[in-house]
Amino acid sequence: MRKASILILITLLVFALVACSGNNDSTENQTPAATEQETAAPYIATPVNEPEWTLAEGELKLEDADNIYAEGADILYFAIIGTNEEDVELLFRFDDTTANMLKQQSADNQYYMTLDGENIGNVTLNDDCTIASLKGQHSYEEMTALATRIRGLG
Repeated sequence: MRKASILILITLLVFALVACSGNNDSTENQTPAATEQETAAPYIATPVNEPEWTLAEGELKLEDADNIYAEGADILYFAIIGTNEEDVELLFRFDDTTANMLKQQSADNQYYMTLDGENIGNVTLNDDCTIASLKGQHSYEEMTALATRIRGLG
């Protein structure tokens, strides 16, 4: 009788262990989205061809020979784009008020950007005067160094 009791107890123990191990399979097969959703950063939809705009920490100004057209909060942010000497470019984005004022200026104006009082190069404005582009005046290394300084990291 004792042997029969031990055999029944062992059988029940084996069934209990098998049943518990079966529950692990259901937790392992959960979709990863349930856990990723809790820890994932919020998604910001950005077009692939849009530059990665960054706030400027340095003191930027858009000037010509006679006037200052934009400075401080007038320049919303900047971006560096390109991967080599031929296509590297610094972009400076203006607020709407500044863009509207620039549209009223002569198309012949020669604008340049200054960083902390130093002229960093001539810029051209896009058609709606919202972006100024500095291109073709510095090497790739100089442009990345300028971007580092504008960002306040160097």
